Amino acid sequence: MKTTLIEESKGNQTAYNSFMVKPKDIGVICSDLSLKIINELVRTPCCAMDVARKLEQHEQKIYYHLRRLENVGIIKLVASEKRYGMTAKIYDVVSPIIATKLYNDGYSINNNSGPTQDPEIVKFLHPFINDGKLNAKIILSSPHPHGEYGTTGRDAVHMTDFALFLGKFLNNVDPNNYQLDVKTTDEDIKNNNLILIGGPKINVITNKLNSKLPIYFDKKRNWNLVSKLSGNIYNYDNDAVILKIKNPLNQNKEILLLAGIRSSGLKSAVLTFINHCNEIMKGNSNDKNLIAKVFIGFDKKGDGIIDSVKILE
Repeated sequence: MKTTLIEESKGNQTAYNSFMVKPKDIGVICSDLSLKIINELVRTPCCAMDVARKLEQHEQKIYYHLRRLENVGIIKLVASEKRYGMTAKIYDVVSPIIATKLYNDGYSINNNSGPTQDPEIVKFLHPFINDGKLNAKIILSSPHPHGEYGTTGRDAVHMTDFALFLGKFLNNVDPNNYQLDVKTTDEDIKNNNLILIGGPKINVITNKLNSKLPIYFDKKRNWNLVSKLSGNIYNYDNDAVILKIKNPLNQNKEILLLAGIRSSGLKSAVLTFINHCNEIMKGNSNDKNLIAKVFIGFDKKGDGIIDSVKILE
């Protein structure tokens, strides 16, 4: 059973995704060898043969403990590889916390005391939000005609829902958290984590970085989205992209981009970010290690409002 453990220390709370086992099963982690196996899998997912070599143990003994850990649910199969004509099963640990409940003596948490934070989303939002504080500049496009294409930014109308979502993970909010693209300097770009809202046609900072993005907007194709990962081209108005990547101008900083081909595409991006963060965290279908998702928004109710999305890659 998956649950959340709250650790309190010096007035701060840290949330962990934890895995609940039955009291009778907790003994599977009580042997020194089981704990050593878990420590190896935490370092890198691997198979029984790899673990046996690292721990200098007989492979059958490792198999025995892996089966017990898998049966209880503490580890899981994540991949299979062909080795020497055989199939090697690759395992990983499901959670940093293993817990058991001896008896029912819990208490209800008042929902008015604050929203429950998913630890995985908290981790995903780092470094843009760090220890409950905003650690980035949010760059919006100017509402006045500006930039190479003389466009006006209309993204602010979609930012309310996005800002409310981020607010769930902030302990307090200081004023002046956003900055217009026309007032953003090269030093700002290099020295800060950036949350970029809008594509290159309306946001001059996105335009500066556009060619370096793994999924970019092609001016020659009427601003269609082009994926360097799949080679696919996306041209529907409601198509959009979310990227979380290293800043091409400073590898010590990161960029989060939400943008669409049209304004409705940006609405799709915001909706996806709020409702499907777990899907975004899985990475691109062509490269799981890269947070670069393309999706399309739909108006299923027919009321002119984007209300659902489909992941395209």
